Formats: sequence, C-alpha cells, structure tokens
Amino acid sequence: MNRDVRLRVEGSLLERLIQRALNDGASFARIQRLGPRSIQLDADARSADIVRALCEKYWLDCRVLRRGGFAAMRDKLRARWTLGLGALLCAAICALFLSRLWLVDVRFTGPAPQLGSERAIRDCLEEHGVRVGMPVSAVDAELLQSELLAGAGDYSFVGVRRQGVRLLVEASPEVPAPQVYDLNYARDLVAARDGVVESITVHAGHAAVKPGDTVRRGQLLIRGEEARTREETAPVGASGEVIARSWCEGSAEGALTGAALRRTGRCEAESALQLLGLSLPLSECAGYASEEAELEILPVGGLFLPLEVRRVIHWETAPVRVEADPGALEARLRALALAEARAKLAAGGMDWTLRSTWTDCETEGDVLRVRAVCEIAANIAVTRDALNQEVN
Repeated sequence: MNRDVRLRVEGSLLERLIQRALNDGASFARIQRLGPRSIQLDADARSADIVRALCEKYWLDCRVLRRGGFAAMRDKLRARWTLGLGALLCAAICALFLSRLWLVDVRFTGPAPQLGSERAIRDCLEEHGVRVGMPVSAVDAELLQSELLAGAGDYSFVGVRRQGVRLLVEASPEVPAPQVYDLNYARDLVAARDGVVESITVHAGHAAVKPGDTVRRGQLLIRGEEARTREETAPVGASGEVIARSWCEGSAEGALTGAALRRTGRCEAESALQLLGLSLPLSECAGYASEEAELEILPVGGLFLPLEVRRVIHWETAPVRVEADPGALEARLRALALAEARAKLAAGGMDWTLRSTWTDCETEGDVLRVRAVCEIAANIAVTRDALNQEVN
C-alpha cells in the first residue's frame, strides 16, 4: 500500500473516526497515536479524501503534512506552470542551436602546409556558401570534399566531416614525387663542394674516392660505369651517397674608433609668438653649421586661447673621436659572421648537419675583423647537370 498522503487529525473519539473511514472503504498504511487527541495517518489519495470528508463533517481538525504521487506532481505543475513553459522554450532554443553550423575548423596532417593554405581553403568554403550560422542540413560533405580537392590547392587528401555544430576539414598536402634515376643513362656523380670524405655508399657505379680523401668542388666521386666482364664495362647512371666534412666561412669587421657629434657648450636661441598657424618672430639667431636644436613651448593663452611662445635653442656641435667597447663590438661581429656563414650554407640547396662552429679575431689598425667557420657533414654527391645549374 502506498503512502502518498500523510494526515494529522486532532479531536475526540478518533477511534470511531477511523472505524467509520474503514467502513466507507478507506485503508491505511500506518496509524500512529501522537497524543490523547492527535493521530497521524499514512494512506493513499482516495483514503485521505474519505478521512478529510469525515473530519469536515464532524468538525475535526485535519491537516495534510505530506502529499506525494501523481496528484502531488500534478499540483506542483499547476502551481509552477511557468517551469514547463521555460523547459519548452529551452528545448526550442537548443533545437535551433543544434540545427546550425557554428564552428568551421581546418586541420592539416602529413607534411607542413604552404603559407596561406588555410586561407585558401576557407576562401573556397566561402565561395560554396559555407559560413557560420548556416543550417547544418544544407552542408553536403561529399560535394565540399570534391570541390576542395579541385580548387583549394595541391592536396593528396581532403576530408570533410560534420560533428554536431562543427564542420571539420582535414587536408594533407601533396607529397612531391621523389627523384627517379634512369639506371641505363650514363651519369657520374661529382662533389658539390670542397670537403674530406667520411663515408661512401655506392648503389650503382664505381667509387672514385675513398674515406679520408680530400676532394674539390666538381671532382669525380662515383664513376657511372660498371664492369660487365673482365675486359668490358658498361655505362650506368651512378647512384649513391658520399658523406663529407666541409666548412663554410663568414666574416664581419668593424671600427674600434669612430666619430660622434658632441656639444661644444655654445648656444643661441630664437623665439616666436604663434597663434593658429600664424607666427610673429620675437628674436632671431644665425645658428651654427653643425648643431642640435631643442624646442621649448610656453602656453600664454591657457585653455581658452591657443597662443604660445615657441623658443628654439641651437647648440653647436663638433665631431670628436670615440672608442667603441671592444667586448660588445666583438660579440656583435661574431654574431654577424656566424649569420653570414649559415646564410651561405642555406643558399647551397643541400641538407647538412652542423658539427661545430668557431671564430677567430684579428686587429689591423683600428679595424677589428672576425672570421666564423661552420663545420658540417653533408652528402656532397650530385650530378654534373645539377652542379652546372647551381653555377648558372
């Protein structure tokens, strides 16, 4: 039996009240005596209505202490009808929000994309009507994927996915095709730069140098021929790697002494009265051939009248010899020399690994010269055609 309603009845002859309620069809889950004139009843909603009707008939005090079940829920909903309206409004707003596209993300995978690749993809999406706030149902992911592959750039893969209110575009830049060698085409590999050979790996052809040899730029490293028999050789396309130590230099120089302008202490002044672009000279001066000028402004009219006195002081200057800070100059020249050496390596167009760097300084007169050397390890084996193109 449920206990949806809890009642408290106060009065006399409460046992007869309970018996009369039982005779009328009421049933109770619990009856508790609270005092000589007070009892507490737990019953269902129908039994509670019977007890309340009897209490009203016989003028007894009956109070509802607790009400539960469907009836209580119904009463609460009636009392708080705005709660249901708010829930419906919230559900409508959520449905409207979830039916629109609010995020458009572009993600790249694989090789690093080119500068401006994301902007190109977003421009292509805008051309096809994809914008924040559009209906999600209007987004055709397969069509967008095809359009981006065709017009957004060189990509090996473009994927478009809808994730709720988010549109995710994943793109992978196209990987350039590796260089293909024709093994039947006669070709030698020569040194791209001066260096000392550390290791040789020959895939096709015949090595013309060995580890420890010093080679010059353009010297033959791997000969493009292979022995067919003891007396016969056949031309092939040489292929392999020749790792060599090489060096690249950079230099910078700077003067230990220099000229600077210093004030001699002599000065002259001129002044003028100025109002709204109009100027009235008050005093004049000839000035100096080499000078520094200082401007002083004295307001005369205050906040209401833009009248002011402009006074210009001309300070005479003369060149003097000053000595530079040797430590600071050397540090700056070392950085410049190393930067020049690294720039030369970057302009060489080959992959290299930096082994070590060092610098040396020499002073000649008042000039400080710094030489920086970068030692690298690189594959210096290139074709003659590539070497000639680099020269041109």
